[in-house]
Amino acid sequence: MEYEDTSSQEHEQKKLVIRRDKVVVTKVTEQELSQIKETASRCGMTRSDFIRARVLARQRLSDRELDGLRQLAACRTDMVNFANALHGLTDNEKLRLFRHEETMLEWYEKVAHVTNHVADFLQSTQTANSYPAGTTNQEDKEDGA
Repeated sequence: MEYEDTSSQEHEQKKLVIRRDKVVVTKVTEQELSQIKETASRCGMTRSDFIRARVLARQRLSDRELDGLRQLAACRTDMVNFANALHGLTDNEKLRLFRHEETMLEWYEKVAHVTNHVADFLQSTQTANSYPAGTTNQEDKEDGA
């Protein structure tokens, strides 16, 4: 007896379909069009998705984003302080420090806090600029523009 996996079919049926049927027209130079195509490609986006993401993005940073930038600046300061502290040590002192497990664990906990803030901020900026792909073959439509 053969069983068919219907879970993926059910998932496809439940997927929300966004119908984009309104058109916005703007004129650009050949150089601008080339730059749009190249940048969209580097971002892994179609031209439509890239332009939509850029146009619909907020022009001002939210309080959360400003706080993220402040935390990122503080993280940079912490990292510079860590680097400066290490730079001032002799090679023998560095070896002793890195072989001291308790100190290294304490240092790691402080550095992990910094890197977690950086990772959170980067994730929030990537998520803010992602838009779902269109429902049509965007590549064919865009080449006609």
